[in-house]
Amino acid sequence: MESRTAEVPFSADWEAVKWVVSRPKELFQSLPFEAEISGEEPLDVRIRLKKRLFSFEFRGKMDVAFADSTATYIMKGTKGLLILSASVGDGRLVSRASADLAERFLGRKLEELAKGFGLSVSRFSEGYRRIAGRILPAGQDEFYLRNIAPADIPHFLRYIRFSSGNRTFSLHGEGDDGVFRIAVKDDVVRSIEHENSRGSAVIEVNKPMLDVTDGDFSGLELRGGYLLRVLR
Repeated sequence: MESRTAEVPFSADWEAVKWVVSRPKELFQSLPFEAEISGEEPLDVRIRLKKRLFSFEFRGKMDVAFADSTATYIMKGTKGLLILSASVGDGRLVSRASADLAERFLGRKLEELAKGFGLSVSRFSEGYRRIAGRILPAGQDEFYLRNIAPADIPHFLRYIRFSSGNRTFSLHGEGDDGVFRIAVKDDVVRSIEHENSRGSAVIEVNKPMLDVTDGDFSGLELRGGYLLRVLR
């Protein structure tokens, strides 16, 4: 059995991680590599990496386990065994990818899996913890978010990405202090348009969904509650 780990800063908690990982279909369609889940438990799973110097594909059946602030996906296929796990503690999330497979360059492939899996679980868990308790449905693809601040925007984008599974969409926000529009294409946050009584601005972002931070939205002047519309 060969393993690789990845560690990322983390500002949510175990309950948020459990909420995300207990929804494997939503999580797998939001990972930064090709991953598919279908069927009922044990779920049918397919994972594929395509890199310039190597490729990797795994198909099998998957079970989910939770223990001691660790969530684990155990996947068994004709090629062998693949395990992905995420553990929470001390302001960090540690992900591990382990495999018993006859593969060349297995270590490098496990590094990619551990990094992508850990970053996704961390970011979507943070989005859930930050947004879920403050959002009110206001209609189909419409939400009201109270006490909004620029630092909330990356979390809301990831919350919508996780919940909808859409890689391309736009977010329109309208409040008492103006409007803004954010364009997302193929999981890349492209641009922000902001307008209020004091003027307007367009900010080019061009960063992957999982990498945007509150600093990318610091130019937005947001106060109070906003009605948010998600357009596909």
